[in-house]
Amino acid sequence: MNIEVDNYTNYKEKEISGRYITNESIADLNYKYSSEICGYSVNNLPIHFFKIGSGKIKLLIWSQMHGNESTSTKALFDSISFYSNHEQKMFNKLTLLVIPILNPDGAFKYTRENYNNIDLNRDAVDLSQPESLVLKKIYDDFKPDFCFNLHGQRSIYSTLNFNSSIMSFLSPSSDYDRNETDSRVKSMKIILEIVENLKILIPENIGRYNDEFNINCVGDTFQSLNTPTILFESGHFSQDYTREISRYYTSLAITYAIRSIYSNGFNLKNHKDYYKIPENSTGLCDVFIKNIKINQSLSNQVVNLSILYKEKLNLVSKEIEFIPEISEFGKLEKLSGHLLSDFISIKKVFDISDKNDLNEIITIAKKLRNIQ
Repeated sequence: MNIEVDNYTNYKEKEISGRYITNESIADLNYKYSSEICGYSVNNLPIHFFKIGSGKIKLLIWSQMHGNESTSTKALFDSISFYSNHEQKMFNKLTLLVIPILNPDGAFKYTRENYNNIDLNRDAVDLSQPESLVLKKIYDDFKPDFCFNLHGQRSIYSTLNFNSSIMSFLSPSSDYDRNETDSRVKSMKIILEIVENLKILIPENIGRYNDEFNINCVGDTFQSLNTPTILFESGHFSQDYTREISRYYTSLAITYAIRSIYSNGFNLKNHKDYYKIPENSTGLCDVFIKNIKINQSLSNQVVNLSILYKEKLNLVSKEIEFIPEISEFGKLEKLSGHLLSDFISIKKVFDISDKNDLNEIITIAKKLRNIQ
């Protein structure tokens, strides 16, 4: 039995779900793990943290640095639940310091940036925001041996042959020359152990981010301070817009990474294999329509059409709505989509500037693919 795979429904934290995850969403879980407040956001919302485990190896994990990247927060709690229920020996070897939502203002507004419209992942040098100062102080005080920087990525990312990048990773560079420093090599090896396990389940859906150095990014800064740091990016499983399937794979990735550290298994890997992980490209859209007839520039044309969903928080229902928007049209030979549909048999000529026509296009595309 592959216990972390086969028992997922038993350890999944079922009280949190969907895309809109805020401080309120995780209040019971913060209580469960006896969280404390380590600081406050721009808009004076508390930033919670908790410690679990008593081991000598120290691991710092933070999520929702970008407020609208919530999948990794759900997955993080699932992974902690797994260890609490099935593999408690981890707690004797590691001490985890967890910040489940670093950017509570962004989480509340469902935005990438904080209340001041600052991207916290570009604030590692300036430390201009209270949330950035909180993370840096915890880093300085805790002195972690490893860091996990948890994020979510858009549905546009793909690996080879337009396969969706369900999970992506990065061992950030520590300098402009992208040298293979000791901390960076350790990060690469841990990623390799994660990938080795995940490839059994999603062999074509794991990507690697470009490692161009940016000292303003937190991961690059911590790596440059000789702390092995890993960027996790939870991606898109086709039609899984609540990101509950992606959540499952992300929880496994976090679980495998933690196990790799406490078992010291990563040291058996050849870090050069890290470069064999396909680098991410932006080859996908949400809906790709082939051979659609559109009214454009006073004439009718047959084109291919790409549609992306814009995520919008419904302030009444507190749910995320997905609004279709035209991205591109033309030959689009280097694009594909999570939903593919051929309109060759559809005679209607569509006005893609008309919202009603755009909604009809989506409806027809789903019917052609039998998606309700």
